Amino acid sequence: MKLKKFRSVQFLEYAAAMLGTAPFLLLPRPLALRLGEALGSLMYRLMRRLRAIGTKNLDIAFGDTLSPQEKQQIFRATFRNLGKSLVEVLHFPRMDRADLQQKVQIVGQEHFSKAMQKGHGVIYLTAHVGNWEMSGHAQSAAGYPLHIVVRPLDNQYLNRVVARLRTLHGNTLIAKGRGLKQMITALRKKEAIGILMDQNTLRDKGIFVDFFGKPACTTPVIALLALRYNAPVIPSFIIRTGFDTHTLTLGPEIDIVRTGDLQKDIETNTARFNTILEEFIRRYPDQWFWLHNRWKTQPEG
Repeated sequence: MKLKKFRSVQFLEYAAAMLGTAPFLLLPRPLALRLGEALGSLMYRLMRRLRAIGTKNLDIAFGDTLSPQEKQQIFRATFRNLGKSLVEVLHFPRMDRADLQQKVQIVGQEHFSKAMQKGHGVIYLTAHVGNWEMSGHAQSAAGYPLHIVVRPLDNQYLNRVVARLRTLHGNTLIAKGRGLKQMITALRKKEAIGILMDQNTLRDKGIFVDFFGKPACTTPVIALLALRYNAPVIPSFIIRTGFDTHTLTLGPEIDIVRTGDLQKDIETNTARFNTILEEFIRRYPDQWFWLHNRWKTQPEG
């Protein structure tokens, strides 16, 4: 049995995390955000394994089109964003609806409304860009709660804390990997689902489609739900636009390819979704989470 499975070990991890994050809650928000950026910069210097993953990812995505210095600049921004995002999430309980409206500008809400009028629910196609946790938080605070597909944390105590923060304004959580029935139920009830589809998927649960020109094992669930349940899919991305401001952009509904061959259509549409993610990341490379081993699973041989 792994040591982390013991409740006593999990509780010690939880206590350490609560102690470590306390200063960020005691400080004024601007100072706490600055400290979060500094924490991210420190993580960049200390976490060699993550630096290696990020460097490899940037080499895959951009090859020789960017200099090593440009890639490292992007990578440093990733760490600063991570540290700052952590502080913002900790401050969620202090942010009411008015605060969120001031800090997060939502563009394209009419696309969401138009898609919802079709009566089949809506799927947000999104990714780990900007402060992605702020995205669902702002949309629910604006009066449009959604179901968020997440991977529960291994530590049950920390998972409860994070789950409470994610659901402050009415969002609900669906556990990644075993929540297909919940997603179907939500769509049948004409509700919205947010799915981050930019992470590596296990071989038996994903399909291989190109991402930055290299095969990436990708979840087919968005394409599957769109094809079988006529659920509209809209792109949804949040970016940082200032020290303490963000813009959440909701795009027009994505046209779904339907040829009658379900497996082929799943692959075609999943590839198109990846292309949309890639185009956005190319526009804002310093906003994506390069620390994840996106191309870990590869086709056999």
